[in-house]
Amino acid sequence: MNAEEIEKLFKKPGEKRYDLFVKQVAESEVVYGLGDDEGWAMLGDDDDADILPFFQDPDVALAFRQSAEFEEYDVMELDVNELLEWLDNMTEENMLVAVCPNTEFNGAVVEPAMLKADLMKELEKYDEDGKRINQ
Repeated sequence: MNAEEIEKLFKKPGEKRYDLFVKQVAESEVVYGLGDDEGWAMLGDDDDADILPFFQDPDVALAFRQSAEFEEYDVMELDVNELLEWLDNMTEENMLVAVCPNTEFNGAVVEPAMLKADLMKELEKYDEDGKRINQ
């Protein structure tokens, strides 16, 4: 994505970015986050919850990384099936997911189980070759 497209995306409400995230991740079967040798970048909230940000595009993750001053982290790629497993673990650890947060740290913050359910529903729309099934 180019800078203009990313800026437009970041201006969309969190719910719209969430819907786009689910559709694009189901189509590409890849998700992006920020990480280093020691783990993945986390955000926090007023309740001290651990929140893991995920993005549907590496350029969007990079734009967030730069604006959040997370320069010590790299953009990391994660297969959607691995993400689904992670979401189960995140639920057990009472973590949350920030779906495509923008440069002001606003975005849809959801329970991992909700994201998993929405991704599974969207993934059902694709065959084993990754082609969308006509519905």
